[in-house]
Amino acid sequence: MRIIDCSADRHLECAVQAVPQNGGPALGVAAEHRMEIIINERPAMRVVCTPEHLGELVLGRLLTEGLIGGPGDIEEIYICEMGTRARVLLRKEAAAQLTGAESVDIGTCCTDNRTLLAARAGMPHVRPIVWERDWLLRAAERMRREEPLYGATHAAHGCYLAMGAEILCCREDIGRHNALDKAVGWACAQGVDLRKCLLFTTGRMPSDMVSKAIRSGVPLLASKTYPSDLGIEMARQSGLTLITLRPNGDFCVWNDGTECDPSENQLQEGER
Repeated sequence: MRIIDCSADRHLECAVQAVPQNGGPALGVAAEHRMEIIINERPAMRVVCTPEHLGELVLGRLLTEGLIGGPGDIEEIYICEMGTRARVLLRKEAAAQLTGAESVDIGTCCTDNRTLLAARAGMPHVRPIVWERDWLLRAAERMRREEPLYGATHAAHGCYLAMGAEILCCREDIGRHNALDKAVGWACAQGVDLRKCLLFTTGRMPSDMVSKAIRSGVPLLASKTYPSDLGIEMARQSGLTLITLRPNGDFCVWNDGTECDPSENQLQEGER
């Protein structure tokens, strides 16, 4: 898989824009960027995001929206100089699964992201991991200290990817879905085994966020806010561990995958 981002030297400077107040000094605000994703010459997605880490966003979005089974399905991701168009070339076998895919137009998050192709049917089970409270406390503390885009704009979500107590990656965006997708895309590009990782996000966890974690193969999703009822139901059906870390340090464990029947949640080798 190759990622060719011709906008990489340009868009990193554009994540924060200085905008004057009425009669006051300029303040930093988050930039809003639009990008079209085309898969094998078919329009597939429209995303509204912060203009950085666009290759990771595309890779992560394809996986978490169920349009690919893994990074091995992709031959190339090419992003134009302006970062407004991403062309994805799938390998022959993966492309064949999209040949008859239904054309749809559905919103996928609060930033007006749109999916134009139907996802693969069904939701996989995840392989649970035994987790420790300290892992989430470390991620929360790191998030509190290190969110540069939020610090500059006070209008960004963050998502941390960790393996045990080790923080591997942090990504921020105006949309919580985008931040998660960028973290997942980074892991895929780096060859990190997501089945051994956890995601810690600033945003709420409704069913669309929970489904992204499940499709990525991550066994644990945590946040500082609560999930929705459908998010909890989906996590329980798929074996995803779902946790809220309250400001006072208490934990709400909505589902602990390690307490489920292993025969229902075990991924067979080669399924991902």
